[in-house]
Amino acid sequence: MAIASMPWYDLPEVRQYTDDLWQAVARQLRADGVNYVPDVLERDLHHSEQWIHPSLMFTQACGYDIALDAGRFLKAIAAPCFLMPGCSAHYYSSNVVVRESSDAQELADLRGLRAVINNVSSHSGTNSFRAMIAPLSREGRFFGAVAESGAHVTSIEMLHNGQADVACIDCVTWGLLKLHRPAFLQGLRVLAQTPLAPAPPYVTSVRYGRVFSRKLQNALVRVMSNPDTTQTRASLGIGGVALLDNGVYQRILDFEAVAAEHGYFELPAPETSVLNRLRMRAST
Repeated sequence: MAIASMPWYDLPEVRQYTDDLWQAVARQLRADGVNYVPDVLERDLHHSEQWIHPSLMFTQACGYDIALDAGRFLKAIAAPCFLMPGCSAHYYSSNVVVRESSDAQELADLRGLRAVINNVSSHSGTNSFRAMIAPLSREGRFFGAVAESGAHVTSIEMLHNGQADVACIDCVTWGLLKLHRPAFLQGLRVLAQTPLAPAPPYVTSVRYGRVFSRKLQNALVRVMSNPDTTQTRASLGIGGVALLDNGVYQRILDFEAVAAEHGYFELPAPETSVLNRLRMRAST
């Protein structure tokens, strides 16, 4: 049996809506003659394990990963059009967030403070943040310290408990928390917003051919425009879907290029990135 997942934005409060959306997609796929569609979403395997799984049918990925190395085994077919503030069509941004009590009023005021990122291969939490901070850096430095949390929600927790002073939070995650867990965002404020970038794509394995990819795209379009899924999609902040391919995500590397131009390597980058290779060269 094939596996499918929708790991991005799968907060506990919205898992039932995520399941409902997948069930709608699965029904449409079966109606289109795809008979090996999984009934339930895979949530036990880490998303990186799912990406290379021989039975992968459908999942979601970060556009930065697609632009770097995951595009060798994942094929982008569509991107959600989110309705959250900070999103436009199939583009999204991130919020640079501090505590309400922070003295910072602009990005330059963050100099010397403690930053937290979710992970090095995240566009929303690291790559977009790095591009904003790079022009302000001095000799490759800006923050007093940088920590890695593993997840946007954990980064927010670190702001709350004083382990960090600033984080860059995906606007979709922020919007979902504001909708379903508003108390969690109390005591925090948005200082700045990153430029727009293509939203995390829905992907399939490169093992699947063009015919299946078209059926998957057709199922997504039908489900995302079906009035019966309106409430489900509203609960997930999804207005529709845009069809695209891996090439769209190459523009995410433009963010990385800004950091390279300014010699800013303080916020870490994946081993496969040009930015990291430049950092290694600069340190030798």
